[in-house]
Amino acid sequence: MIEDIQMGRVHITLVGGQPAPVYHGIVATKPEMVVFIYSEESKQVVELLKREINIPIVEQPSLDPVDPVEILRRANYLAENYKNDEVTVNISSGLKSWSHLFGVVFDKQPNATVVYMDQNNVLWNYRTMQSVTGFAFDMHTLFRLYGNSLENNYRKLSTYTEEDIKVAAKLENIRKFNYKSFNKLLSLLSKEQKQTLESSNQGRFNLNGFEDYVKWNRKSNEDDVDEVEIALSSHSKGFKKWKLVSPNAMDLAFNSGWFEFKVAKLLSTWNKAKEICMNCHFQFMQNLDKNEVDIIVNTGTKILFVECKTQISKITDIDKFRSVVKAYGGTGSKGIFITDAKMSDIAKKKCEENGLLSFSLQNDSFGLTAEKALHFVLDSELFNINTK
Repeated sequence: MIEDIQMGRVHITLVGGQPAPVYHGIVATKPEMVVFIYSEESKQVVELLKREINIPIVEQPSLDPVDPVEILRRANYLAENYKNDEVTVNISSGLKSWSHLFGVVFDKQPNATVVYMDQNNVLWNYRTMQSVTGFAFDMHTLFRLYGNSLENNYRKLSTYTEEDIKVAAKLENIRKFNYKSFNKLLSLLSKEQKQTLESSNQGRFNLNGFEDYVKWNRKSNEDDVDEVEIALSSHSKGFKKWKLVSPNAMDLAFNSGWFEFKVAKLLSTWNKAKEICMNCHFQFMQNLDKNEVDIIVNTGTKILFVECKTQISKITDIDKFRSVVKAYGGTGSKGIFITDAKMSDIAKKKCEENGLLSFSLQNDSFGLTAEKALHFVLDSELFNINTK
């Protein structure tokens, strides 16, 4: 059934629906050979893992998910076959029936060590009861393992210029001139308006007849700039126009892009932010998005998904965001909902029920700046183990 190849360091790993702890276990133990224990249901996960590792693999048939006799027979066979090798057995993924019986068998083998990789990328050695950290964490590999490559489907924070920074700050102030009109023209767009915005390099949306409007001229090449003109009226402040010019003025002006940029800047000074990806699109097929995530942060040990909204208008957005975090980042990833306006008690409770962090830039943070308060919340919660 299995080739008797003696290669020194052998890594036997159980494979279930979560590929992350399997992959990280391989990276951490640096074996010379890998043996996958998988069922028919997890066979596809094994194929994804094979693409990401460059280590000899012992091919073998799938294993019954529940039959203890079959499971015990496989565990005993492998224990005998590799009794002269240095063996590690990763029980982090896979079925509980496998974890128990493989743990029982290999715990008795003097040449074997049962290990467990937790959600914080910490490897626990169940023979010494010690942990090891500091393994390489590749966020983009993790996305590929979950079948959702992010390559070429996001933008880096570093691509925004000094002109963009000035435009983002100006947009925040323009919004204060007339919140309602600003949101109608630039943030709360109808399906038709969104289609027009995506398909037209030049255009105009009107409000209140022709008095309040936004018009745009999208750059035609990478060296050019976007131009956005906004006109708003206010009963108390009169009528005013603004012209915004920068390489990314369009992205910043519409769909609350300025707020996403503001949050990304706050996150960029957090000492655990190794990489920040914005406007992340997970592709289903060419030109068709499965989902969009405002910001994704690589913390060096796990992925942080960030949803940015000036305010929560639909509670169901929280459920949707949680589904995105779990589907695209696995059970070990974290998610945080960040708003500009104060979040209602109902919304905060909903985030908590979904295992999501929440934060408002308008909250009273005991004298801390919004930046420091956000960092404090993330530091306090990042390494807590997700329960669902």
